[in-house]
Amino acid sequence: MPSKGLNLLIVAAGLGVNLYGLYGVKFGLPMVGYGGHFQFLTIVGLLVATLSFAVRIVNLLTGTLRPVYEALTAIATPVEGLISVLYWPIVLYDKKMLVPDDTIFDLPLALDVSLHLIPTIVCWVDFMVFNTGFKRSPVHILAIYTFTMLYFVWVNICYEHNGYWPYPLLSMFKNDAQRGAFFLGCGWFCSLLYKMIAKGHSMIHPGDKKETVKDLKNKKNQ
Repeated sequence: MPSKGLNLLIVAAGLGVNLYGLYGVKFGLPMVGYGGHFQFLTIVGLLVATLSFAVRIVNLLTGTLRPVYEALTAIATPVEGLISVLYWPIVLYDKKMLVPDDTIFDLPLALDVSLHLIPTIVCWVDFMVFNTGFKRSPVHILAIYTFTMLYFVWVNICYEHNGYWPYPLLSMFKNDAQRGAFFLGCGWFCSLLYKMIAKGHSMIHPGDKKETVKDLKNKKNQ
């Protein structure tokens, strides 16, 4: 049985790092335009991960809010994985795909890893090692795709107000259909990450369970 104390320590440290990242962005990187910092997937994902860590701490200390934690971590863990997988190769290849030419992009290393790496590590460790009560569910996949498409709608709303995309990468697509396909692909990749970590979880915790559509229908009828 994994140590609850160690789990609490890791998640609390992750929460501290996330808050540092949010504080550093809010006060260190001024952002104008509709949506502010929340135009960016990094910040939206970080916020979900922060809420997940905070709820996890309450869950560990009181035993409550388990369903809320499961819902948040099912979204935060693959989304943070997607952010890390996309961000670091793109930054190494061409930073201009993420920020406009006239934008100064020189994040301190501590802030950079606080935004784009450490949240992913903490999410995955908490999920795979310590979340012994996890049950795979099609609802989680639905939540991932819903989150993806809501962010797609949100990005388009920001574009309508600002006249530019938060990531120059998105301007490389010819139309919304191509951008929508890109977002659906990202949603699919997140669902793949979810299945991968669920599989890894079952290897670490051989007795874990899988919730099926039939189980959900039975719950609804009870």
